[in-house]
Amino acid sequence: MNNLLISICIPTYNGRKFLEKCLDSAIGQTYQNIEIIVVDDCSTDKTYDIANTYAAKDSRIKLFQNERNAGLVPNWNRCMELSNGEWIKFLFQDDYLSPDCIEVMVNALSVNDKIVTSSRMLILEESLDEAAKRYSIDKTLTFERLGIISHVPISISPKKISSIAVQNICMNFIGEPTVVMFKKEVIGEFGTFNADLIQICDLEYFLRIATFYGVKYIPQPLTYFRAGAHIDSASGANIAKRQFSLAYIDPIITVHQLLYDGVFKSFRKSLSWPQKVKLKLFFITRVQESYKTVERISAEDKGKLELAAAKYPNIGTYKKGNLLTLIGENIIKIRRIINK
Repeated sequence: MNNLLISICIPTYNGRKFLEKCLDSAIGQTYQNIEIIVVDDCSTDKTYDIANTYAAKDSRIKLFQNERNAGLVPNWNRCMELSNGEWIKFLFQDDYLSPDCIEVMVNALSVNDKIVTSSRMLILEESLDEAAKRYSIDKTLTFERLGIISHVPISISPKKISSIAVQNICMNFIGEPTVVMFKKEVIGEFGTFNADLIQICDLEYFLRIATFYGVKYIPQPLTYFRAGAHIDSASGANIAKRQFSLAYIDPIITVHQLLYDGVFKSFRKSLSWPQKVKLKLFFITRVQESYKTVERISAEDKGKLELAAAKYPNIGTYKKGNLLTLIGENIIKIRRIINK
């Protein structure tokens, strides 16, 4: 395994503020057989110039720039398309890797592994308010918080991953893209990131792989992730401007895929009947809530909902809910009364 070519993929857009530290961490890896794919999405700051300066000094850096702004997720997919390595390791422009990150991940691999993730350190920006900092520290899901404790790399089965996914619907417990490395050949089986999703596209994609092959988890902090979506990041823009999509479109599409898409067939087979009911109830209830909200949202958000319903037909099927929705709403009301 020690001779694998690893593609470190860095999608960039207006990332001048942190890009140098990001690139330094990539070129400073103790594992040498790497290529660094940088794809700039038509930045309007000095991002491309910084990357170009680095590329002139290190032949392992391959710099590309899109002809027009493609957007967040299509740029991730462009990075994957341009990569030549047997494994893909994303690194976001705001984040950085420990010097031995790739080496430790490669050494932990077995012949059957398709996706590997690790622990990571949070970077808390001063611009974050205290509530956001506390949320990042206390509420971010980790395998340890889910009861998976180990001091050495551990394989987590597809069935266990599937069960956790239902217990924590639309919560990213596998890790952000900077934390994850996956085998490039899975693209032939599972495709690329879903550009219809704006915030949990990484979770949905990693679940495609992990609910089929499982996950290798390394309980060692190998990456540094800038938590809370600092003000200059693409994630920050998503959170500030796309609340309806975050609350409704992303969860609805993600759970729709879990329930109906062929790529999740083995996932559904592994679930118990109560787990299937829980997932279906979440989907139906969230769909109905989205349509109840639609009169109070912008024309742009209404258009997004209509497009989602047209592309994923089961969304429209449950526009008015059904018996499961009524049961779910009553359960929620009872829980609120009990918790008062």
